[in-house]
Parts: sequence; structure tokens; C-alpha cells
Amino acid sequence: MYGIFWDCDGTIMDTERLYAYAWQTHLKDFGLSIPEEEIKQFVGVDDKIVHSFYSEQVELENFHQTMSNLGYIIENSLDERLIFQDAKRLLQQLSDLEYKQACVSASPYNLLHKKLQRFQIDTYFNFVIGGDLVKRNKPYPDIYNEAIEKLGTSLNLVIEDSPTGISSGKASGSYVLAIDRGIFSKEQLNEADEVVEILDLEIINNILKRL
Repeated sequence: MYGIFWDCDGTIMDTERLYAYAWQTHLKDFGLSIPEEEIKQFVGVDDKIVHSFYSEQVELENFHQTMSNLGYIIENSLDERLIFQDAKRLLQQLSDLEYKQACVSASPYNLLHKKLQRFQIDTYFNFVIGGDLVKRNKPYPDIYNEAIEKLGTSLNLVIEDSPTGISSGKASGSYVLAIDRGIFSKEQLNEADEVVEILDLEIINNILKRL
């Protein structure tokens, strides 16, 4: 049985830069001015690691309070233009064909769920999991392993956009399709089984035939 597992930020939604903006905005309250290039190194990385990194520089509030504050900034910045239309179209097509789908994100579950609801795509997923629901977040395979177990699938395709997410998907034993959204270089995405610049049903069908 086929299972299709979607990353969210950078894959379905153009929210990687939004996360950078949220961190930059929040850290300014603590007297830190962080360039976007520095924040980019944390794309797809567990938020606990980011929190720990900056907690060594300033006295941040605890992790959960930081996530709440970042979530507020992000929620108030969400815009319909942030969703990638190729991803939204493909999600609906795969749902119409009754493929099992899961959203597997390093982001905290509550914020992830709000984003999926905001863009009215939450109903396309049979299962949704955030990085705060596993002991080891991406790049470890735990989060994909749990999603695969929940769907009960044996032929699994992971759709990712970041090196961290690709490593997580590969470590789970899945076929990994990387979507190049222009944030990472081809070299950074080369651990994926395949890299494309647009998502469409024909690409997915061709991959599933080879699994």
C-alpha cells in the first residue's frame, strides 16, 4: 500500500522565510539583530536546537513560551499567497485518488495544525505529526517512522525541500523526492532520490510505479 508523506514549511507553504522573520522579530526584543543568512542555517532544524543556540547568547524565556510567541507572529503573518499552488493542486489530486497522505513537519503540532486549517488543506491528510511529538526530530527518522506506522503503508514516498528533511526521510527507508524552492543549492539537495522544480501528478505516478 502506498503512503505519501509531506513536509510542510518550504514544501507546501512558503513559510521558511516567515519562520526566519518570526525569529528575527522575537530576538530583537532581547537586543539581538540576526541577519537572514544566519537564520537560514536552521531551516528544517528542530526548534529546540534553535532555542538552545540563542539561549546561550541571551536569556530567552522557556522553550514553550518562545514557541507561543513565534506562533503568534507567524499566525498573524499568514497569507493565501504563501501556499505553493503546485503542492495544493497535487494534494487535492492525490486525495481524490484516495492515496493515504500524512503531513510530517519539524514544527510544533499545534502551530502546524493551525497552518493546515488556515489554508483549508488539513482534510487531505490521514495523519498529521509535529516535531514536538517525537523524542528526536528531523534529521532523525523517528517522525517519519511513526507516520509510516500510523498509515500502515509499505511503499512510501516522502516529499521534502531541505537537507535536514531529506536525511530524515532517507533514514526511514523511504523514497525521497526533493522540491527545489530556490532556498538550497542542488548540491545540498543531492541526498534525495530525485529533485524537481515543480510538483505534479505525472511525476508522482512515475515514482510510485518504480517503488
